[in-house]
Amino acid sequence: MLNGEVGEHEKRVIRKQVDRILRDLGNPEPPLRLTDVRALLHLDLQYYSSSNPALVKELTHRFRLLARKSIPDLGKRLLSALTKSKLCAFWVPESSRILLDTEVPKPKHRWIEAHEITHSVTPWHRHFLLGDNHHTLDPACHAILEAEANYGAGRLLFLQDRFVEEARDVPLSFASIKTLAKRYENSIVSTFWRFVEDRASELPAFGIISIHPHHPDVGHHDGPHPWRYYIRSSAFRTRYHTVSPDDLYQAIAQYASHRKTGPVFSATHVLRNAVGDAFEFQVESFSTKHDLLTFGVQTAPFAESIAVPR
Repeated sequence: MLNGEVGEHEKRVIRKQVDRILRDLGNPEPPLRLTDVRALLHLDLQYYSSSNPALVKELTHRFRLLARKSIPDLGKRLLSALTKSKLCAFWVPESSRILLDTEVPKPKHRWIEAHEITHSVTPWHRHFLLGDNHHTLDPACHAILEAEANYGAGRLLFLQDRFVEEARDVPLSFASIKTLAKRYENSIVSTFWRFVEDRASELPAFGIISIHPHHPDVGHHDGPHPWRYYIRSSAFRTRYHTVSPDDLYQAIAQYASHRKTGPVFSATHVLRNAVGDAFEFQVESFSTKHDLLTFGVQTAPFAESIAVPR
């Protein structure tokens, strides 16, 4: 999916909240302990199973009682969110509680927890997430709120700019991504995402999280496209906004080997920027057991544009 855009003002507010959390924790070294964050914010973490309808109904009943008359349909809405929207976690302001679905693979728990923590400290999210008007029900509004929560999760789990500073000292490769994932104790996917967006924001780079062309079970999802997420550095967004994720997935399908896990391919691919000039990108693809991650970075300087038939 194309990710919701986070405004500059919203980024500043979220960064300020993360700064406060890290400062109050004594500016810890990686990896960040989320138990310490929850203790600081007086947040409780509990688990539920979305495969247990009786438990889900009991939870939503309890939340409805907590909300009382202020949000009379909260129980109904939570149950709908869990059973129809496939929500894997949510934050309940009234009880300062984060609920996380045990059916979600454990490697994703850390990111999801940080995502919900961001919801809890972002001032306007309380109103939007529990309101009931046409703005909150607008999918575009929901996408922005989720993008803001993801932005905050990244700033928190990767200790603001600490990750970027360390990432700039290592090569642009999946080997570096895996090393940094271990150091910060974050998933390869979340590390990959942050690496693409922020490691060299001034350098055109993209990331695609997708289905493996030769192994559809790797990266399988319910979306309409074979790619699931399209990640871009600031420079790529500006200079290559005419390049679509469908274009890039066609290249992935062209280069992909039949290897199911580990390195899938490494290739040089040519892309045209928004004004039609062509540049080489070094593209590397790596398959986990769950997703195909493809990373591309421009390697030829703009002054060395190469001639490609139009």
